[in-house]
Amino acid sequence: MNSGLAFLHTARSNVELFARLAERLDPSVPTRHALIENVLADAVGTGAVTDAMRDETEAAIRGLAQDGATIVVCTCSTIGGVAEATRVDGVRVMRIDRPMAEQAVASGRRIIVAATLPSTLLPTTSLIRQVARDANRAIEMVEWLCEDAWPHFERGDVSGYADAIARSVANIARPLDIVVLAQASMAPAEQPLAASGILALSSPELGVRAALTACREQSA
Repeated sequence: MNSGLAFLHTARSNVELFARLAERLDPSVPTRHALIENVLADAVGTGAVTDAMRDETEAAIRGLAQDGATIVVCTCSTIGGVAEATRVDGVRVMRIDRPMAEQAVASGRRIIVAATLPSTLLPTTSLIRQVARDANRAIEMVEWLCEDAWPHFERGDVSGYADAIARSVANIARPLDIVVLAQASMAPAEQPLAASGILALSSPELGVRAALTACREQSA
């Protein structure tokens, strides 16, 4: 089994989240992690991806490659497009939210893209539109910002964060909609949304499964 799987994070809480998830799904694959927290802080401050954020993301990916990574998964949706566009010989760079976007488009439902940071909405909606074009599928998509949720995340209040997302999304979701939780940090909201009868997709497990499949393909 290929052991060159690495994750690039912008939130410290995602290091443990993805380490546990990869261990649960396939403990035979060692993983490594890199953290560039200031990129997320800059995204919150500017609301967009800057050249400095782009440069730091690319440098982090190249650093992981130099350490032996052959698959790098960016777990931050805000810089997912930047990461995916980075070219390093012998390295496949994946964005954690692409499998989620593919599943949402394939569902044939109206897609609500929910985010807790404005900077994440454009990258996620752009990805979904790209996936829809590639699949030649017409989609209806609605953007939704859960404005009151992010302070809970900053305080480390995971349950409060999830509940705030669920309450906000419930204001817009229809019975046949599918909700895309744009940030990996939003995954805990899947359960309270499901309890309300709302179907939601989050990126961590779908993305890690795709990365592990890529590992198996590399080692075949």
